This record gives sequence, C-alpha cells and structure tokens, in this order.
Amino acid sequence: MQDGVVSSLRSDPRTSAAVRGSGWVSNSPQAEQLLTHLAPGERVESLFTTVRFHGALTRRRLLLWRGTFKVKHVEVRRPLTVLESGSQSRFGEAVVLDGPEGAIELKALSAAVARALVAAGRRGDSSAPAAPPHVAQGDRSASGTLGAHRAGAGRAPRPPHAEEDAGSQGRVYRARTIRTWQDAEFAAVDHMRSLGFTDARVTDAGADGGIDVISRDAMAQVKYYSQPIGVGPVRELRGVADSHHHLLFYASGGYTASARQFADDKKVALFSIQELGHITPLNAAAAELSARRRAASGRAQAPNERATQRAAELEAQRQTVLRLITRVRAHTSQVHALPSNRYTKDLIKALKAAHKLIERADSLLAKSRADFQTHGGRKRFIAMADEKAREAALKLGMRA
Repeated sequence: MQDGVVSSLRSDPRTSAAVRGSGWVSNSPQAEQLLTHLAPGERVESLFTTVRFHGALTRRRLLLWRGTFKVKHVEVRRPLTVLESGSQSRFGEAVVLDGPEGAIELKALSAAVARALVAAGRRGDSSAPAAPPHVAQGDRSASGTLGAHRAGAGRAPRPPHAEEDAGSQGRVYRARTIRTWQDAEFAAVDHMRSLGFTDARVTDAGADGGIDVISRDAMAQVKYYSQPIGVGPVRELRGVADSHHHLLFYASGGYTASARQFADDKKVALFSIQELGHITPLNAAAAELSARRRAASGRAQAPNERATQRAAELEAQRQTVLRLITRVRAHTSQVHALPSNRYTKDLIKALKAAHKLIERADSLLAKSRADFQTHGGRKRFIAMADEKAREAALKLGMRA
C-alpha cells in the first residue's frame, strides 16, 4: 500500500468499481475497516458518504460507519427495509431504513445511491406501525389550537375518524418507562394515537388552559402525581373542553371516589398510567374507547415487548448517567465549601471545566427524552452524556 488506504480501495477488485467519487477519505478508519469486513469475493456495488455515515452496499448487506474518531459499525442485511424514500432537498435525496437500533436516516444522497438503496430493499410491512412512536405521521399535520376546537360547539361526540382508523390499524401503543411528567404526557400522546386520535400532540407549554394533550376530536389532562386525583381537575377538564370532544384523563396516583363519580356522569374516560408505561382503563367511558379501538383493528393489540425492554434498558443507562452527574455536583459543592486559601488556579480551572461538562451532559440527557427521537438517537445522546459526565469527574480527580 504505497499510496495509503484509498490506493488499496482503488486497486482491490472488491471496491475498485465504486470508489471513484464516493467521498471516502484516505487513511480513514472507515476505509480500513471496510477492507477488513469485506469477505473474499464480496464486491461493493456502491460507496457513499452522508453527513453522519460512511456507507458500502454489497449484494449481501449494507455496511455503515458512524463517527470520526470513535467509529461505530452498523450492519443491515439485505433485503433492506425501506421506511421512507423519495424526499428531496437542494442537498440531495433521503432514504430512511429500519436498522437494528431503530430508524436510520441517510440524507444528502445522490440520486443513483438513493435508487440503489431502494432497489436493495423492501417496503416496510404494512401491518407494522407506519412510523416509529416518536415520529408519528400525525406530528406533521397537527396544527390546531384550543380556539380551533371550539368552532364546532354543540355537536354530539363522535368516534375517531373512520377513514384514519383503516390506515392506523397497525398502530400499537408501546409502553415506555415513566420517570417525569413529560414522559407521562408523551405516553398519553402515544396511547391516544393508538386509540385512533392520530393527530394527538402535547400542547404548548404555558398555553394549555388545563389541557395537556389535544387532537381534533379529543382532549386529555395528564397528572403525574403520587396522590389520588380529586374531582377538581376532572371538573376543570370538563369545563374547558367543548361538548363534541372525547375527554380523557391520565393519572399515576389513581382517583378519589368523587372524581370517579363525576367522570362517570360526564363521560370522562379515566385511565391509570403506571411507572412502566402500562395504561389501564378505569371506568366505562375508558373501556368503551379501548373496546372501539379493538373492534376497529379486528384484534386486540398486544404490547410490543421488545420495544418495552429496549426502553427500560435505555432508562437504566440514563439513570446511571444521572447518578454520576449527581456525584460530580455533590463533590463540587464540597470543594466550594473549602476555605478560600485552599483554592488554586488549577482547582478553579478544573471547577469551571467540570461545570461546563456537567451542563452539557444534562442538555444531552434532555435531548434523549425528546418525543421525536428514535431509539438509536436516544442511545447516542445518552452515550454522549455519559462521556461528558465521566470527563467532568476526571477533571475533579474523581473515579468515574
């Protein structure tokens, strides 16, 4: 290899036909790993680069490398499962594939590479959810406000749209671990979409008027409390909503007898939301909504056990990072309590650096909880947060 790795790619019969114009860089870890991973006689049909990935498509599989210095390898066997394709921008085309850790979005592709990827795959199974729970189709079309829902006052309650039910029969509620009130609201959004309210979304902060989740035909209040909910919040939900809306209430601590009685009289659907994300109907109105969904789909939808397990594993990793962040902050507080004559320039510099790193780790953990994130995206953000927290601990001389 006199001219480095790129020369080997050009001279190697497995890659020589695809290397020209591919964007692969000489002496890169990706190029070295590609030659290592290719089996004898396994020819590369297409080499490409995107903003986040280096890719190589062969007759057997798609090989992807993500990262610059800490390179991570992902392999997807053919036929590829194409979740979405054809979206274009001035930077090129985009293809979304189903990978081992969730959706993989390949952007800024040339037309030839996009066609090759689509030709190497199959369309996602129509019996599976049309989109991951955090990138549901309703997100792009949900534009209504509370004022828009008052236009049809006086109409009788109606079920979720029949025309949407037919296309959303495969939509399944995926239980997620509930740790915060934000998690509870996002779980309620997913659950309402599984009931047929496909445009359900979280209301804007500070402008909900007592409503946490809204759709064209339904409104919901979500309370992540340890104590039972009294009749007040349920009455407030009834007062804010118009008569044509389905009313749903989600609570983690249960309901008082007076709240249940009022909900039964006013046809408010009461649901219990548990820490592991399981949602259970608690009165006749909630059971009716759940039964209507089962009748529309033709069968009861079982929870996705694999998705639940993956969510629980991510939450365990997130809690590990949070514990490290808490340890670093506690250590920082102890250092701040030292007498002023114990401070040195190096110590002050380390404290400032650790503070910035911990703030960055907190920000990354918050991004990992965003509703639109895929499983792979959440996992990457948690890993980056862990790296920042460990670096902060080392700055302070702690054991990570």
